[in-house]
Amino acid sequence: MRTHVVRLAIATALSLVLMSALLLLAVQYLKRDWTQKQQRAWASGAPRPAEEPAQAPAGPAGQPYVPPAAAADRYLAQLATDPLTRRNGWLILARSLSNKADAQAVVSALRMALAIDGESADVRNDFGAAYLQQRRMRQAAEQFAAAEQIQPGFAPALYNLALCAISDRQPEQAVRRLGQYLGRRPGDVTALRLQATLLDRLGRTDRALLLLEKFLKNQPPEQPLFLEAAQLAARLGQTGKALRYLETALNGNPIQAVVRTYQSGVFREIRLSGEGDRLAARMADQARMAFSSPISEEDIQPLRETPPEALVR
Repeated sequence: MRTHVVRLAIATALSLVLMSALLLLAVQYLKRDWTQKQQRAWASGAPRPAEEPAQAPAGPAGQPYVPPAAAADRYLAQLATDPLTRRNGWLILARSLSNKADAQAVVSALRMALAIDGESADVRNDFGAAYLQQRRMRQAAEQFAAAEQIQPGFAPALYNLALCAISDRQPEQAVRRLGQYLGRRPGDVTALRLQATLLDRLGRTDRALLLLEKFLKNQPPEQPLFLEAAQLAARLGQTGKALRYLETALNGNPIQAVVRTYQSGVFREIRLSGEGDRLAARMADQARMAFSSPISEEDIQPLRETPPEALVR
């Protein structure tokens, strides 16, 4: 027993010595490996000497080309007669530029277009539109008047002159200009709405309603001017006509716009009288269907036949 214990102690001591030696070797190896990696990292990050650029092969010495004096005139004449470039590119450039960011560039491009094509209603009207967007009202009105003088009855110039008259607080002149414009373009919804608003402000609500009624005879329910006509009819006290126009608009216009119109101040008497209760209930039902929360797909499951009750014995 004593001999066995001594042998076991000797073996344990030898194993501990061997493990300590292996641990020391591993630590030394890790230190050496870490030192090598740091050296490689520092070497890769160090600035390298700049390489000398390769010299271009020597060639014969040249001299700059100087075009003759009439080269620019001949080139411009060729551009003017070329069928592919016959359209005025300066006018296209002016219409493509932003008037807020490149206001001066727009005016310069229009001046070049005017120099190439000469006087035309299109260029003068574009001049006026650029000045109008820059709040230069007097110069804009002069350009629109020039365009209308070059081509009498030029529709864009008539509309823009109406805008200038509104800016100058001359509603009568604006109504006259818009009337001339609508005589040439009767289907312009924006101009119709603007004309009806001006007539209503001038106290000619009946004429404004008649103007919209003539246009709305053959229009689908999606036309938003039905809401304008409903407001004008309600302002004139024509309750039945106002509710009919509002009901027509309900069949095609967004429910938010219809409800907002019905809740406006011009429909206050109609709401209090109770004549619009049926239409209000219909609007409420349609709004409830449009804005109610939809049922999730998980809650909709296929229906199966209920199985018979089983007898448990």
